[in-house]
Amino acid sequence: MAKGRVLGKGRELVVTPAQRDKLLEYTKGTGGFQGLCGRVHHSIRSKDGKLVALAYEKDMEEILKAAQNGDAGGWEGLFRDIVDANS
Repeated sequence: MAKGRVLGKGRELVVTPAQRDKLLEYTKGTGGFQGLCGRVHHSIRSKDGKLVALAYEKDMEEILKAAQNGDAGGWEGLFRDIVDANS
């Protein structure tokens, strides 16, 4: 069995090209959210003419928590927009 974090099942999230580019920006820098943004960005594929990211269950918990937090900007705001558009 592989060591490391168990991420669980995935949830597909449709993202826009601008959101994809923002996710890439958030993979750089500091703050502890780079891994999450990197996993989501790395998973993006074209499907039925849309960009679709796969957010694993553990990541989705963190994404939903950040989206509900109310912070106006940064990666939290980006995920809030993504989650709202996929609801």
